[in-house]
Amino acid sequence: MGNLLRLLFKNGGFVVFVLTQVVCFFIIVAFNDKQGAVWGHTAGKIGGSILERRQKTMDYIGLNARVDSLVRENALLQEQLSNAKSVQVPYRDTFFVVRFDSLIAQDSIRRKTVRPLYEFIAARVISNNISGSSNWLMLNRGANDKLAKNTGIVTPKGIVGILRYIDSDFSMAMSILHSQTKISACLPKYGNAFGSLIWEGGDPEIMLLKYIPKHFPVKPGDMVETSGLSQIFPKGIPIGKVEEEPVIDSENPYFFNIKIRLSQSMATVQDVHVVNNLFTDKIEALEQRVKNEQ
Repeated sequence: MGNLLRLLFKNGGFVVFVLTQVVCFFIIVAFNDKQGAVWGHTAGKIGGSILERRQKTMDYIGLNARVDSLVRENALLQEQLSNAKSVQVPYRDTFFVVRFDSLIAQDSIRRKTVRPLYEFIAARVISNNISGSSNWLMLNRGANDKLAKNTGIVTPKGIVGILRYIDSDFSMAMSILHSQTKISACLPKYGNAFGSLIWEGGDPEIMLLKYIPKHFPVKPGDMVETSGLSQIFPKGIPIGKVEEEPVIDSENPYFFNIKIRLSQSMATVQDVHVVNNLFTDKIEALEQRVKNEQ
């Protein structure tokens, strides 16, 4: 103890100087918006780089398992592609979903054979949380990779989240395991009966599908997909399956509350695709015109 006290007395000036600098730095960052923004941006880039390096190390350790997972996912993609009414056009690590127009016009100028609808951009999850009530993910892609806000994130197995904050090289996404998440989902077996998918906390493998009319004979094992009624997710992206018999909503007796087991485990998600709707700007402009005329 005596040696420690002598050391502190000997270097007391330096210790006081360091503590003073730390306090001054905190005051500058906490009470000045510009300096706080610069610090937040710098800390975010450094933290993102550290998390990305950590994720690369973890990826190398689990390389064999990831190879097996990618083989299974490729098989699933080939099966989906053979049964789909769309064609995926690859370009580097991006691909487009296009649909063939079955309407054949006599005027060749008016004829449309292929119309791009969505652009899928590959990304990797470098930070993920599933333990809280409002969970977020960090991706190793940003504005430099053409990512945009309010776009969906998916895997071949299911949905993952929605992009909210974007930096030049990294981005933050609101996980589907977030208290504010609300996704338009449907039951294709029953004529695309649709409702809202939410997460009420608890089990990260289970979400709740609400507002499905009770006259539909919903059974455990029924598939649930995205409805395509929003601009975030394309129609037909898998979400999961009905976990158990639906129950009547206590607040609205005309509708079911249905537990859905997610097809994509949020605890193991790594490689994802960010879905850009190529017509978002035009759709939003048209909706704004309608609002202005009302």
